[in-house]
Amino acid sequence: MKLKRYLKVLVLGLLLASAYLMLHFRASWGLTRESGQSLRDLRTFLEQAKSKEEDENADGSSGIDFDALYSWQHASPPCEKGQALLILVTSANANIDHRNAIRNTWALGWQESPFPWQVVFLLGQVSDEGAADLVRLEQEQFQDLLVGSYLDTYRNLTLKVMHGLRWAVRTCQPAYILKTDDDCFVNTDRLPRFLVRDNPFRSRLYTGSLFAAGKREVIRNPWSKWYVSWQDYGKERYPPYMSGVGYVLSLDAATAILRVALSVRPIPVEDAYIGILAEVAGIPVLSSSRFSKHNVNWRVCNYRYLMVIHPLSAQQQQVAHQNMVQARTACSDNPDITRWS
Repeated sequence: MKLKRYLKVLVLGLLLASAYLMLHFRASWGLTRESGQSLRDLRTFLEQAKSKEEDENADGSSGIDFDALYSWQHASPPCEKGQALLILVTSANANIDHRNAIRNTWALGWQESPFPWQVVFLLGQVSDEGAADLVRLEQEQFQDLLVGSYLDTYRNLTLKVMHGLRWAVRTCQPAYILKTDDDCFVNTDRLPRFLVRDNPFRSRLYTGSLFAAGKREVIRNPWSKWYVSWQDYGKERYPPYMSGVGYVLSLDAATAILRVALSVRPIPVEDAYIGILAEVAGIPVLSSSRFSKHNVNWRVCNYRYLMVIHPLSAQQQQVAHQNMVQARTACSDNPDITRWS
């Protein structure tokens, strides 16, 4: 009797564990259904790539299916072709306070700038209809959201960024693209001006805060949000790449990266994937100390030099913006502000 009871408990426990793992898998990879259609996620893309590789009639491509990233449910934001700089900001759907903080600080004044630039937020889909309606209302009000077909999860950040780059290159064609996050401060007083006036690298530019060699080891722990399997990436270390808090690409560099992405398997570590693509495309890396991964007590005059600062809360954006404005008149220029180093 005790043995039968034990076996029943064991079987019940296994069933519950299986159900939990299935729910966890669906949640972590964003597998859900909306309006009868599966929302896109990176796992779907990888499975499709595997199917192509196994199909003897396939062309061998295992990269990004760009057309699948676009969402018919949301209109793309307007943009003028040929701007000096387009700033792509990755954001979670729930982070409207971060987006509003940016709109009210360093995203102000872009229409009047002598060096044309624009800010666009990158979002994914949410399965909750109420949250989706709020995103649609926000897009109608501000017209600065680019919403893709994939679920809005951290593991889908690669799809979000590749969607943004593809849209930027095909629709806007800016001279330069900055990718950053919604917890970052961008010095829009300096960066557009620097790119137009002082930047010596007009082509093949890929610059930002370069990760040291010791920070480029591929994480194989499946519980880590940066986990990448050997199947998805077969090397022990990533090539040199810039931190995702902020990196600048010239238009030709972004175009080359998008081209090789058609045949390079995506991984769920966005900034490392950009580095992989840059290496395949032959785009050199340019390390710059003007992108800070650490938000310390920067002095006002540091805002004549720094281009991107991370991390900042929505409340801290206002202070950083005030420092940027104050630095215009309180601080004198020096040769450092005309260089990337």
